[in-house]
Amino acid sequence: MTEVHIAIYDLSNGMARGLSAQFLGPQHAIDIIPHTAIVAFGKEYFFGQGIEMCHPHEFRMTRGIQPIDIQSLGHTSCTQSDFEAWCRAQAQGRFSATSYDLLSRNCNNFTEEAAREGLQLGRGVPGWILEVPQRFLSSPMGTMIRPMLEQMQLTNAAPTNVSHQMNHAQSYTPAATPAVAAAAAVNPWADIPETSPAPKESNNVSPPETPFLDKQTALLSTDTGVVKLCLDRLNPASDQSEILSKLGNVNYAWTHAELQSIHQILRSFMNEMKQVSFALMLLRLAVLREAPLINADESQSIEFVADLLLKNKYGSMSTRSMAWCVLSNAFGSKQLPSWTTDGNNLQSDKFLQLIDKAVNDCDPTVVDASAPSHKSLRQSASAFLYNITLTLTKYDGTDGNSELTEAIMSVLIGCLENLGEETDSTSVARRYMCIGQILKSRQFGTTAVGLTKDLGMLDADMIRSASHDDAVGKVAKEVASLL
Repeated sequence: MTEVHIAIYDLSNGMARGLSAQFLGPQHAIDIIPHTAIVAFGKEYFFGQGIEMCHPHEFRMTRGIQPIDIQSLGHTSCTQSDFEAWCRAQAQGRFSATSYDLLSRNCNNFTEEAAREGLQLGRGVPGWILEVPQRFLSSPMGTMIRPMLEQMQLTNAAPTNVSHQMNHAQSYTPAATPAVAAAAAVNPWADIPETSPAPKESNNVSPPETPFLDKQTALLSTDTGVVKLCLDRLNPASDQSEILSKLGNVNYAWTHAELQSIHQILRSFMNEMKQVSFALMLLRLAVLREAPLINADESQSIEFVADLLLKNKYGSMSTRSMAWCVLSNAFGSKQLPSWTTDGNNLQSDKFLQLIDKAVNDCDPTVVDASAPSHKSLRQSASAFLYNITLTLTKYDGTDGNSELTEAIMSVLIGCLENLGEETDSTSVARRYMCIGQILKSRQFGTTAVGLTKDLGMLDADMIRSASHDDAVGKVAKEVASLL
């Protein structure tokens, strides 16, 4: 049984409540201009340009909107594949990309039918939401204001993630190799390219085969579709907007001066704590646009983001999630910046504190842990832990009996702790990826396997007895083989 939620948004961002009574009359006043979506199976399903789905955090960050309420609709016995088959069928007919109708076939009508028919639940969209269009349009001013309402609907105003649309079967189920599909399932932030496993030196004892782990690369957030939205929200000066807009072009040839300017502009927005989430969305792209080595400006920006995390300066979980996304991109695409190490080439106190912070943000036992914003935070923090694990376990010519560094031990124990209580499949998979990367490490593997067994927090039998979906199952099976 899977719990289903309905996410309720106000597309007017609070304006409807203040203006509707004045313009429509008290008897026709409305509190919000509602948009609703189904949240289930770790995805958000909604009707915009056809039936679409994406990760809830992705939807909210790309559109710059947060739900005003999330309500449980109960538990469904339908599987994800059954529900998405229903969505595909509707996308070819009643809820196709061209079938939108303000009064009878809008996002809220889709959510209602998806809940009651697609998921076979006894509850759907609150009745007052379904009544809003008619109530609005029945007012004396309704006909005049109808074009404005249509413009505010997601079909016109919001960018969409075309790769996740359901309105065409071929775009909803793209052709991909099983390895790429499995990788994408545990990384909604980015496309993970399939790479060939690194060659292994011959050994007297053949190591366990770990093809899934071997093919994984850093988890990078590369989507450029949000650049325009970020610029609209940040509203920079014209010259700043011109250079920031180039972040949307992955093929642009950057000069050092331009990149330096990018970092200075984005730090100024974060210094003033203005629209920090949108500045971070651009910064996560900026840190990917430079040479393999982190330069002084980039190092300053990354440390600035890390300091704000450590000082708890980010007010919302969505902003914290995006901060981890910046650090994941920076550490996953380049060598670690100099401030992460001390004079003895060991991890610095700040770097160790950052790991502890990420581990804490991965905690699935906090209050409201099942809320989409909490899940998104855990996914982002675990992506950061995986990316630094890739760097920390790079082979340096020693054998697997090396003593674990404090950073490696913090990641390993942090990912093992409360693993059985994590219900989000993406977070579970990323934890297993961290653990597996350490256990198969040619430098730390033997020591890490011994410690894991001694701690008794995880063993092969425990992994096999746990219930894992396909996204988690492959990596969990490989971790079990390493133990």
